[in-house]
Amino acid sequence: MLYALVFAPFLAAILMVAASGKDARSASRLAVIFSAIHLLASIVLLFSGDYNTTPAGWFTIPGAGITVTLSFAVNGFSAWMVFLANIITLAALISARKTTGGNYRNFAIGMFALLGALDGTFLASDAVLFFFFFEALVLPAAILIGSYGGQERREAAVNFALYTLIGSAPMAVALWYLISIAGSSYVLPVAQAAQALPESTQTILFWCFAAAFWVKTPLFPLHGWQAQTYAEAPASLSAVLTGAMSKAGVYGFYFWVLAIFPEVAFKNGMILLGFGLLTAVYGAFMAMRAKDIKKLLAFSSMGHLGLAIAGIFTLNVEVFPAVLVLLVGHGLSASALYILAGSAERLAGHRILNKMGGFAGRYPIFGFFFGVASVLAIAIPGTAGFVGEFLVLLGLWNMSKIAAVIAGLCIILTGVYMLRLIQKVLFGEPGEISEDQKKLRFPIADAVAAAPLLILLIVFGVHPQPITKTLDYTQVTDDQRAEIEAAIEAASLPATSVAYTADVADSTAVEEKAVAETATAEQEVKQVEAENVR
Repeated sequence: MLYALVFAPFLAAILMVAASGKDARSASRLAVIFSAIHLLASIVLLFSGDYNTTPAGWFTIPGAGITVTLSFAVNGFSAWMVFLANIITLAALISARKTTGGNYRNFAIGMFALLGALDGTFLASDAVLFFFFFEALVLPAAILIGSYGGQERREAAVNFALYTLIGSAPMAVALWYLISIAGSSYVLPVAQAAQALPESTQTILFWCFAAAFWVKTPLFPLHGWQAQTYAEAPASLSAVLTGAMSKAGVYGFYFWVLAIFPEVAFKNGMILLGFGLLTAVYGAFMAMRAKDIKKLLAFSSMGHLGLAIAGIFTLNVEVFPAVLVLLVGHGLSASALYILAGSAERLAGHRILNKMGGFAGRYPIFGFFFGVASVLAIAIPGTAGFVGEFLVLLGLWNMSKIAAVIAGLCIILTGVYMLRLIQKVLFGEPGEISEDQKKLRFPIADAVAAAPLLILLIVFGVHPQPITKTLDYTQVTDDQRAEIEAAIEAASLPATSVAYTADVADSTAVEEKAVAETATAEQEVKQVEAENVR
């Protein structure tokens, strides 16, 4: 199943080459069918529980004798991220036919390549394999931006590629150093090797990893690529970038940084929590000042992801389920809003908020969907956003009253700029539009694409348990606790023991130890419950 989820999108991209390059209708039907199949597979994954694949050799690093493996693993966090990537990709492909002209086939090829890289990023358990997919996200995204974006698309594509690739360079060096001393690229020996190093060395490596995830999320002040990229990208691609790709950075902090550098993460957690809150405040104020509808949504996304990072670095297992709900809710609402913002841009002929207005009267169906999506994005009670943000707020309150007040301010400001967005687009003074623009109608495809996202936003708000239970590791049975203690004790053995590595690689005991040391025992139980497949 995991191999299929990762490699099937690449196969779909190859098969799309056989579709007609001139008949956008037939190409879109084929793309939607492929994407729907991938979505069904991701739904099955949600009910499959935590498990690993048997590692298979991929290639040997020349001169080092280290074999990089094709090894994948799923946990509650990654399963929901894969689901999010797949459902947003399907929505994006449904809405994209009107915006890509006669080049829909090539657009779909790029989207499937991006989806495969996303699935690989969230499921890889080999460090080099993860880094490969993490960097592979850049290529299809940059090509799609440069090919289908706005007037400044090439500048935005170059800016996006440079920021993300340069930001990942320190991680590449740190990763090479770790696997060279670990003798393996699998997560267990890499974590062992890292934790055997002096604290000063661990700290340097920690910040090398953090820099890559910092840029990809992004967090202030390494966010310079985000607003321009989201604004210039076609709306359907922007939906995937903000709804799914931005989660790769958050996932990197959660799954890789906390597991490999537990002690350093504990000591530097308040710094990252502070930058998360700073990002949230900065994003909220920039969204209030934004004059471009897509840039407003970009800064709004930045603010919500800042809250998610702050939640993770509370290092409290009770907050992690809330962070996951927040990320799922944000992915659904932000992607729906970007799809509808693309409709507004086509109907108005521009993205300037002050020149829009009166859409509720001109296009009542659009007004309904855009109004609902904007209100739900405020995180009113009954939405997934409300559940996630409220629980993260409570977690911050238990840790620091000041942090909770700052987070609460950001949540209040979300209501301010979203109500401003509604007023400007739906009820403002009607802007001037050309005769050709007056003939346009709100495409039903955008309504079909956005509707399921908005429905799920409400469903998970009323019943968030399907999300929260996947990360609820506060309840541990006696047998599980005994296995955890045995794994932690075994993890204290020297990292050079080859026999130890072979015996406990399945349980990923180092991750369990790392999470225990940082008060994040959810990683421990996740691996204890997994099937021993090696």
